[in-house]
Amino acid sequence: MAITVPAEISAAATLVQFWNISVNPGVWITIFLLVIVVLNFCGVRLYGESEVIFASLKIMLIIGLIIGGLVIDLGGAPNHDRLGFRYWIHPGAFNEFAKTGSAGRFLAFWKAMLPAAFSYGNIQVVAISGSETRNPRKIIPAATKKTFYRVFFFYVCSIFVVGLIVPYDDKALGISTGTAQQSPFVIAFQRSGVSVVPSIINAVVCTSAISSGSACIFIASRTLYGLSCDGHAPKLFQRCNRWGTPYYAVGMTCVLLPLVYLNVGNETSVVFGWFVNITTIAGLIGWIIIEVTYLRFHAALKHQGYPREGFDVFIKGNFTAAGFLTYYLNLAIFSALYLAFKLILKSKVRPLSEIDFREEFLNIQEEKRVLGDV
Repeated sequence: MAITVPAEISAAATLVQFWNISVNPGVWITIFLLVIVVLNFCGVRLYGESEVIFASLKIMLIIGLIIGGLVIDLGGAPNHDRLGFRYWIHPGAFNEFAKTGSAGRFLAFWKAMLPAAFSYGNIQVVAISGSETRNPRKIIPAATKKTFYRVFFFYVCSIFVVGLIVPYDDKALGISTGTAQQSPFVIAFQRSGVSVVPSIINAVVCTSAISSGSACIFIASRTLYGLSCDGHAPKLFQRCNRWGTPYYAVGMTCVLLPLVYLNVGNETSVVFGWFVNITTIAGLIGWIIIEVTYLRFHAALKHQGYPREGFDVFIKGNFTAAGFLTYYLNLAIFSALYLAFKLILKSKVRPLSEIDFREEFLNIQEEKRVLGDV
């Protein structure tokens, strides 16, 4: 999660250039970093209140774009051009990549997986931040269920609307500005005669990038704190300030932040692409580990009788060292860290019958008794 922060700050610095390209990106990067670090050192209450504000802006923007997109599609824009499903027929709903025909459409789908996965990154913040609530065993399941519906509405519905109002072969989509000017919603609004939208989208997306960067530090620091409590990281990371913030864990999480200054010597949109590759693969690895852990957990519950209710860098001509490293470096890093953990701590995969649930269930009952749930 810590490596995701430079990606988000890089995105915010790129977005600011929509209004002013004369100011060095390093200035904006420093300002954004200070905001994020202060929010994470000042306690979960300030962090939570800031996230409510940022989230409200994002929700209002997405709802507005979805409604506006439907209005454009149905011919309610100033140009009165009713689009319907025109672009699903010509040029079609699926693009091609590297090859033609079915193989090209499959590769295009696979190519789109990485940026799509980046958009879903850090969704596990619901579970991690819920641990700081008064009754996480009730709050986390309720919040997780709501997350599914929010993701479906905000992500799937917005992509559906975008597919209706902008064809995939629109030349404006290929202009790499890194700002809201490249957004399919902006392209659609401008083509329909509405010109005020780009600045609004750019401003809200910029705050969204800062919010996401702040959330990444929060997740990474609490994960490090949890590892320390379990004995898998130095006890130093358990120390908290008067607001309950594990400040050493937050400080350690911030070690990778200077990487964002790569933007000063390179084009910001290019550096953002590097970070997207690195962070998305890291996030996917994390999801795989979560899935494997859950499958083991579920299998152990069943075994012990407890009730359970309740790829383009390899295409000829496309290979680059930067592309290969940013896509696949995390696989090597994760494998090395996993093997080092196993060798140094000499930990083994426990048989399903030896996984200890009794102590945890007793702790749950005691916690529920204290909270007055039983």
